[in-house]
Amino acid sequence: MKKKILIGCLLVVTALSFFLAKQFLFKAELNNENLGPTLAEVRNVKNELRYKHVTSFFWTDAAQSQKLYNGSEIFTGSSSEARIEMRNKDVVVVPEKTLLKITDSGDGGSLTLNLEQGQIQLEGRGSGKPLSLRVGSSDLTLKADSPFGLFAKKDASGQVALSLSSGQVILEGEGLKKSLSAGQSIELKPITPSETEKAPEVSPGSGGAGATGKGSDAGGSAAFKGPATPKIEMKDVELDKIVLLEPPAKKIIYGQNLEFFKWKEIPEKKVTLEVSRTSDFLTETRQEDVTGMKEAVLPKDMGSGEYYWRLVVKDKEVPQFSEIRSFRLESLKGNKIGDPVLNFKERGKWQMNVPVEGAKSGEKFHLQVGKNKGFDDLFDEYEGAEPLKSFIDSPGEYRVRARKAYGSNLYSDWSDEKKIFVRPPLTAPLLSKTDEKVNDAGIVEMGLSWTSVPYASDYLVQIGEGPKFTKVLKNVVVEKSPYVLKHSETVPGYMRVVARSPEGEYSPPSDIYQVKGLLRGPSIEKKEVLPPLFEQPNSTPQFHLLWTHREAARKYRVELSRDPKMANSKMLETENVEFFHSVAEEGWYYFRVWPVGDESKYFSVPTPILAVTYGKPGPLITPNLQTPKRNEVFLIPRGVPVSIKFSWTESPENEWYSLEMAQNPEFTKATHIKVEAQEYVLKKPITNGQWYFRVRGRNQYRASAWSETGVFYFGVSK
Repeated sequence: MKKKILIGCLLVVTALSFFLAKQFLFKAELNNENLGPTLAEVRNVKNELRYKHVTSFFWTDAAQSQKLYNGSEIFTGSSSEARIEMRNKDVVVVPEKTLLKITDSGDGGSLTLNLEQGQIQLEGRGSGKPLSLRVGSSDLTLKADSPFGLFAKKDASGQVALSLSSGQVILEGEGLKKSLSAGQSIELKPITPSETEKAPEVSPGSGGAGATGKGSDAGGSAAFKGPATPKIEMKDVELDKIVLLEPPAKKIIYGQNLEFFKWKEIPEKKVTLEVSRTSDFLTETRQEDVTGMKEAVLPKDMGSGEYYWRLVVKDKEVPQFSEIRSFRLESLKGNKIGDPVLNFKERGKWQMNVPVEGAKSGEKFHLQVGKNKGFDDLFDEYEGAEPLKSFIDSPGEYRVRARKAYGSNLYSDWSDEKKIFVRPPLTAPLLSKTDEKVNDAGIVEMGLSWTSVPYASDYLVQIGEGPKFTKVLKNVVVEKSPYVLKHSETVPGYMRVVARSPEGEYSPPSDIYQVKGLLRGPSIEKKEVLPPLFEQPNSTPQFHLLWTHREAARKYRVELSRDPKMANSKMLETENVEFFHSVAEEGWYYFRVWPVGDESKYFSVPTPILAVTYGKPGPLITPNLQTPKRNEVFLIPRGVPVSIKFSWTESPENEWYSLEMAQNPEFTKATHIKVEAQEYVLKKPITNGQWYFRVRGRNQYRASAWSETGVFYFGVSK
């Protein structure tokens, strides 16, 4: 029974253990927030690359764009390689059988590369936070102000070999600082100090060197430590200098002859020649084993462009790098030119631009412009940079070709020739016209026709103020002949037609014709029929006009009618801008005004038909007396000035008032006073007694009825 119970317990424990292991091994993948910020990203993988994060238990296959976080490890298999881009844009090339761990300092700053085994090639950009390299338990910071290349290899004992392939780097660590230049190599070995090698502690007050008695804690004692003890042993690797001979730096190689890479012989060491399109040798790189050789043939299958080359010498699997030299391969094959383009400069003169496909800055080309197939009759020839230009001032067909000039009488083959036709200049159109006339809308118009001009895209019909067209009053774009020119210019001018090409060339003008100006009717400022003048014998109503003067008008004709269609109209002339004419009947009067100018220069156009009505006006409003009050008494002591105020109501149509005073109600022998306001103050003495007065409104055409009669008494005491 006990045995069965024991077996049951074991089964329960086993099941529980499997459940916990499953939860640990097969838990859901963590997201980026759990893993922290991205430190690096895989950019390229050849064959096998495996990785795991600090939270992972198993290794996983990695591919391009795989992100790496703090504590991530990567491992490359046999015949494999990976390229990793760090957060600061440095690139780490990881060859086969290499184990690398990436860690963050924790302050968002530099990253540390912990090379567990194998080797790496670091291509630093010399910008951003620098990387650090872990050697034993210490980190070496790689500081640089410009791009550099660094090889690092770690052997089974933990020793790290560094070799600088390009640039310059400063290594800084605890108790260590070393400047490393291209071609130099060093070996780094971690130091594990024993207890006896620790720096002695000096208590305050002991009298030892460096004791100050400051900085003690509450217990009254503190340790003083000297400079940091290096934890890495560094050893320079003595190497023979690698001497490159041919080609020299920045040489241009045209490939007409057999070309060689040459260097000073390097005995008993493995030597590799590397040629790349990029200075960091990360892309499009060729490698050739040249061990025991002093030269190598430049491959014939290399294309044109910039190249970089160096030698890599390996001694005990640690590479030594030569300087990096560059050269340029140029092909003497013929260049391809684009279609020539003509740019119009002025009448009969063109600038031809000839593009060269793939041309680079600083390159020169030999251009020929000829008039026949064999280029025996050359119009133009020169050497220069692209775009190639030629000034052409003669019409006809031209042939163009070009070849690249390398200097020292080296030229590529001629390009295929291109043809281009240079047209002749535009000719003047032959113009004819119909007589001018004014249409029903009051616009001057004339019919135009002209001969078609070859190579013209359109035509300009122009009206100018003078025969030289220094001031153009009207400019109309017309596609083709014929055309009806309409205008309303107020001054006489001149007319012509000019052809225009798509490039902006203008032909000589056609014959020039005079055109008449349009003398329009004046602007009417006042129109009315005035009533007859009041109390003037034989006065009749007056038709009255006032208008603005037209400078070109010598006189004016007023056409007057009682019919809205101007039937039975009368034509009346005046040299003034104000016009009066007697009329007799009430009703509507229709009129228009014609300006009269020089008929050889102007078309006269009247004003529109206007109208004004006349009716006999009614009387003006009768004023009401206000002062003096009725039967008011004015008794003035002798010697006191007289002041009697007469006032009444006002009407807007009254231009003035007539005041009458008399000593009888019939107003015989009355005194008449003209008043231009609505009150009057009498300041002269008058006869003692009773006075009568009245007022009426006036203008030059009408009078109101008399107001009621007012009465007052005046006297001067003795």
